[in-house]
Amino acid sequence: MSTVSLARLRSGSYLAVVAWVAVLAGCRAPALPPAPADVGFAAVGAEVFAAAAARTLPAGSELVAISWRFRDPSSEVSGRGAVRVSPPDSLRIDVRGPLGFGRGTLVLAGDSAWADPAGLVAQVLPRRYVVWAMLGVVQAPDSATGYQRAGDGARTLLRVTEADGVTTTFELRGDTLAGAVRVRADRIIERLTLVRNGAGSLVHADAEDLERNARLEFDIQSRSPSGAFPAEVWRHP
Repeated sequence: MSTVSLARLRSGSYLAVVAWVAVLAGCRAPALPPAPADVGFAAVGAEVFAAAAARTLPAGSELVAISWRFRDPSSEVSGRGAVRVSPPDSLRIDVRGPLGFGRGTLVLAGDSAWADPAGLVAQVLPRRYVVWAMLGVVQAPDSATGYQRAGDGARTLLRVTEADGVTTTFELRGDTLAGAVRVRADRIIERLTLVRNGAGSLVHADAEDLERNARLEFDIQSRSPSGAFPAEVWRHP
C-alpha cells in the first residue's frame, strides 16, 4: 500500500462517507443496527427536519483541532488539521499531511463551496452533509426529495430519501446526533462510528465507505468556542 499526498487521493473517496454514530463514554463500540423497516415512519415536511437539525448545531462558532487518517485499497495518508465552524451553515477545514505536505482547504458556506486543490470539491460534494455529521451536526443531503420521522420515546429517527432511492436515517437522542446510516436497496453502504468521552464530547470519528472499501478517521484533539471568524476565512484566495 503506497502513501500519497492529499491532492492525489482518488476522486470520490475522500470524505465520501455517511455518519453512523454511537454515543458512548470513551470507548470504541460496534455500530448499532439500522432502524427496522416497520418502525413506523411518517412523512413530514422539510421544516420538521430542519427544526430538529438546528438543535444539533453548536451554540456558537468553534475551532476544532484534529488529526486524521485515510486509507483505501491503493493508498494511505494521514496528517493534522483544523476545522472552523460557524453556525448555522459555514465551516472550513484546513488539513496537511506529514511534515506539512499534502495541504488542502475545503470551505462550505451556505450553498457555496470552494477548495484548494480544486479537485477536493468534486471528492466531497454532494456529500457535504457528511462533514457536518462527523462533527455531530445534522444536515440533509443536497438531493433530498422527501422526509420521514419516527420515534420510540428514547430516540427520534429522521429519514431522508434522495432522488435515486437511497435513504439516510439519522438517530437523535434528545438534541444529540446519536447515529445515521446510508442504505441502498436494503444494504448499508456507508457508516461512521463516533466515540464520545464521559462528558459527551466527541473524541474520535471512524468513517467507512463500504462500497469503495475506504476509511477516514478523525481524532479530535480539542474543540473550543471562538469569536466570529474574519470574513476572509470564507473567501477563495
